[in-house]
Amino acid sequence: MSSKRKIISIVDDDQDTSRLFRMVLSEQFAGYDVFSFNDSVLAVEHFTENQSAYALVITDFRMAGLNGLELLSKIKNANPKVRTIVISGINFENQMFRDCMELGIIDLTIGKPVTIQRLCHRVRGELEIYQSENPI
Repeated sequence: MSSKRKIISIVDDDQDTSRLFRMVLSEQFAGYDVFSFNDSVLAVEHFTENQSAYALVITDFRMAGLNGLELLSKIKNANPKVRTIVISGINFENQMFRDCMELGIIDLTIGKPVTIQRLCHRVRGELEIYQSENPI
């Protein structure tokens, strides 16, 4: 992996979802290395080894091991520059999500079900923010 390439990571315990998102995002964002994980603990390990290369983490909320908020808390504590998206069927109006957004743990939420078009649009927006805040 080239040190100049940035990483997009998808974390979802549903293998079909993570595989589909990885395939689509790899095609749509060819300048990025796209990884997917079905285990949130393995995702944190990969992030820890490559944290300066990470641009974006997309995660489901409900997962075994670390849930999405716990995962993103660890990531933002280690590298606050990384953009974060939570995808969930849960009502994002609840206080826990609002608190995490105010604290900067979550940058964006996307409700399920999500279309590929909407996912790519939101990812593009977050990567633009990341690039504007972290010029090469």
